Amino acid sequence: MAKVGIVYGESSTDYFTFIVDPQNMPNFGEFVVVKNRNGDEVLAVVKGVRNINWLMGVGKGSYDYIEKTVNVFSKGVLDKSESIIASAKVLGVLRTKEDIENGNFEFRQRPNRVPIKPGEVVERAKDEDLERIFSNGHIKIGRLLARENVEVGLDVNKLVSRHFAVLAVTGAGKSNTIAVLSKEIVDNTKGTIVILDPHGEYSRLSWKNAKVNTIKATIDPAKIKVSEFATLLGVAENASLQRRFLSLAYYTVKWEARNSSKILGGIAFVDALEQKIEEWIRAYESRERGEDVVINYYDPQGNLLPRKIQSKDLDSLIRLKDYLQELKANFREFIKLGNILSEITPAMVNVIDLSGMEEDQMIALASYLLRGILKYRVRYMKAVNMGDSPKIKETKEKFPALTKPILVIVEEAHIFAPREYKTQAAHWLGKIAREGRKFGIGLGIVSQRPKKLDDDILSQTNTKIILRLVEPHDQRYVQQASEQISEDLLLDIASLGIGEAVIVGFAIPLPAMVKIYSFKEDFNGYYGGGDIDIVKEWGEIEEESEINLEDLAGE
Repeated sequence: MAKVGIVYGESSTDYFTFIVDPQNMPNFGEFVVVKNRNGDEVLAVVKGVRNINWLMGVGKGSYDYIEKTVNVFSKGVLDKSESIIASAKVLGVLRTKEDIENGNFEFRQRPNRVPIKPGEVVERAKDEDLERIFSNGHIKIGRLLARENVEVGLDVNKLVSRHFAVLAVTGAGKSNTIAVLSKEIVDNTKGTIVILDPHGEYSRLSWKNAKVNTIKATIDPAKIKVSEFATLLGVAENASLQRRFLSLAYYTVKWEARNSSKILGGIAFVDALEQKIEEWIRAYESRERGEDVVINYYDPQGNLLPRKIQSKDLDSLIRLKDYLQELKANFREFIKLGNILSEITPAMVNVIDLSGMEEDQMIALASYLLRGILKYRVRYMKAVNMGDSPKIKETKEKFPALTKPILVIVEEAHIFAPREYKTQAAHWLGKIAREGRKFGIGLGIVSQRPKKLDDDILSQTNTKIILRLVEPHDQRYVQQASEQISEDLLLDIASLGIGEAVIVGFAIPLPAMVKIYSFKEDFNGYYGGGDIDIVKEWGEIEEESEINLEDLAGE
């Protein structure tokens, strides 16, 4: 181990300062070891490095005085008056005194309960020790920022079962991080991943021997809940009468089709709803003056019941018909027979491409998908425990991916689970966050706007991969939602560059600053992320214009 300094000044069980050997100065974020008063070897990380010159301390004279000091004293005298002081945060006991004497090493995060003794030598931690701590995970996510030769691994069991979050400002490397995680999980553990992708940036995700299944988002209105359908249509939460009539029409159309042994779904189901509502509108408009109009509808249990239509109902019915026509006109391509859950393929990255949808449609589809994953995964596990062969067989045939644990990654999670109000998608995200571990459903949430994200869901993610976050409200919000993020880690987060992250939580033995692998450079992969080179494209427009002018001149 290389000596970097000597403990100097006041120290404690958690922090110590040391005067640095100027010939071997550690950088910010470097890992060091030092002995405590019991002789245990303690691991720490450098949190600050300050340069002090005792002849030119702050407040010791004017600019003229300092200028004369520099001119009068030789460089040698000034250098000898200079000190480099570093502060370090204790991470825990690396080896006890008994371990050292017996030559044993098995890393366990053990708290340091004895202060560091002033005068003790501070040394750089050995690479092999850091590798024992950080490199044993199932997948490799990057390298220590302070030690580029030490790989950082993550425990996939804890990453998935205890959930994780990837948080950063735009352009800091969120998409790259998800691409790296997805590739590593599928390649090294044969895991099944579903990515909800609002912008379609993972639709061309690829790498050597890639296992990627891109699924264009579609939804069958006949298979979703009425509340999800209302969201799909854009019916407001407080439009209670519109939602009530949608429910009446929804179950009426379903039961009429069922009673006639007719399979109804996709656009045909939407057409049938529109026709039923039009039938009710016409029944009211064609009534005789003073005559009561009574319609018959089916409730969810299949009971045929009467309801009187009044003048106040007409506007709601007409608006509901407009919503259905708008859905067909604007989102026909997303309405399709079938079940998107059956398209999820085991041991692959399944990208659900939501691009082209409005937020309401995205939320409705996400709610349906998340609900289905939880429902059928729970049903399968209960069937296995009870030895229910027919249900086991049914799940294997219809939803093969749900016979194994599954990881759902939600990009732009603040769309689906906003802090201000609850959506149907947020309801199911919350249930998976709280209960998914018991059924082998993992959750990864990704957001560039953490302060707009549901705090209950964020707090359930027990591993945080935090890239650059510069907005103080975002930093504080993330800290409040995580017990693992201390004040000094907030400072680390603010100092990060592009592609650098603080990783903290269950999936990593100790908090670490990590340079995330570049998916494009390190894995020769592609995922569609990154900024457009605007200046280059503008230049190409000019070149095209010149070519067109030349063509015209020739004619």
